[in-house]
Amino acid sequence: MDRAKTGFRGLPVHGAEADQGAGPEQGTAFLTRRRFLGYGACGAACAAAAGGIYYGWHWLRGGTGGAWTDSLKKALMQTLSADSADVFKSDAPKGELWEAWQRRGWVREARHYLKVGRNIHCKLCPNECRLAPEDRGHCRNRVNKDGVLYTLAYGNACSFNNDPIEKKPLYHFLPGTKVFSFAISGCGFRCLNCQNWDISQRKPEESKDPRGEPFRLSPETLRKLTAEDIDRLSLFPEDVVALTEYLGSPSIAYTYSEPTVWYEYMYETAQLARQKGIKNVWVTCGYIQEKPLRELAQVLDAANVDLKSFSEDIYRTLNTGKLEPVLRCLKILKEEGVWFEVTNLVVPTYTDDLEMIRRMCRWMMDELGPDYPLHFSRFRPAHKLTNLPPTPVRVLIEARRIARECGLHYVYIGNVHEVEDAGATSCPHCGKELIYRDGFFVVRNTLKGGKCPSCGRSIAGVWT
Repeated sequence: MDRAKTGFRGLPVHGAEADQGAGPEQGTAFLTRRRFLGYGACGAACAAAAGGIYYGWHWLRGGTGGAWTDSLKKALMQTLSADSADVFKSDAPKGELWEAWQRRGWVREARHYLKVGRNIHCKLCPNECRLAPEDRGHCRNRVNKDGVLYTLAYGNACSFNNDPIEKKPLYHFLPGTKVFSFAISGCGFRCLNCQNWDISQRKPEESKDPRGEPFRLSPETLRKLTAEDIDRLSLFPEDVVALTEYLGSPSIAYTYSEPTVWYEYMYETAQLARQKGIKNVWVTCGYIQEKPLRELAQVLDAANVDLKSFSEDIYRTLNTGKLEPVLRCLKILKEEGVWFEVTNLVVPTYTDDLEMIRRMCRWMMDELGPDYPLHFSRFRPAHKLTNLPPTPVRVLIEARRIARECGLHYVYIGNVHEVEDAGATSCPHCGKELIYRDGFFVVRNTLKGGKCPSCGRSIAGVWT
């Protein structure tokens, strides 16, 4: 899955982030990395437009905030201990927190659910949570208040950045362009290997602070962001679209956590973007029921679906989900005419079984055809699987060989630098290299009108 840009206050930041200057003022007590949420603000392309890169942090301050801070700490510790697929009983926000969330506009009635007396049956994803009054769903974002299902995830983005489209990864969709990307915390899965666990495994109120004066992110306010602004800012659908236009990006990505669990925010933003001629990209685990998926598909232009394995047992143990709904999602996207690409993270001892990979590739060939790209991604130790090594490069190369042998035309390897042609697109007819990529960046693109300039073969994808 697409990795959020994340910075942590009081902890060292490595890689590109390390060069962006010091964080906020010193002297505040810090929690450990596993006890607070860090999230990124606008990245490199935002810097070009706004005059600098700014990274935001959310933290709980020792000795300040009174009962509010105590309640947040308690809620966070409850979240960290919730490893089962059960709902959060009697955990809906109450009192001052609920009222503050409503004042901010961060609450909306959910779209897909059934009422059973005062109880709720959520019909958004295959978890199908049953919620009594004051219960919170497995995704952490949806609550039953007085027999109505509400989402707490609307307009309160906790991470945003202007990314290369190749980062999603999408290689056959507007290559070389930027995509404005954002997220709210929460997810319907509990993946042991989650690389964005610091937002996916959090509740919205553990990433945002509704106190103080409202602050909306816009092209005008982008230049003047402070850490306090980021903690409390709103990014409503019209703000997302305005920023995307300001940055000159042709598309918006709903990404980083699992966008399905903030469905209403995604759907209404995508509707507005479509009216403005901006394309919509869904980066997802594909865990969604048919009715909301077909509704969403009407405003989608592309998706990257994380097919985590080809085993029901592994889905249960590694991800706390099921395989079949994800396969159905892929087939529905094809039926609805949405361009999509598939990512398979190859996790040592879990998903590196080459025979299972062969069965997955044969299924893709039989059910989807040869032209939807498949990205084999290298696992890096993360979250609850820090004991495992990175995926051996030879396993990824062999997986690519198997996929090609099964008949798939476009197979890529991600998160590696050792394989020179890992991200190269070649013509399946004459073999000519058409697009050469170095990491997330397009170095050469020789496509002519979506066709191979050598033999004239049309290359599957969305090129303009």
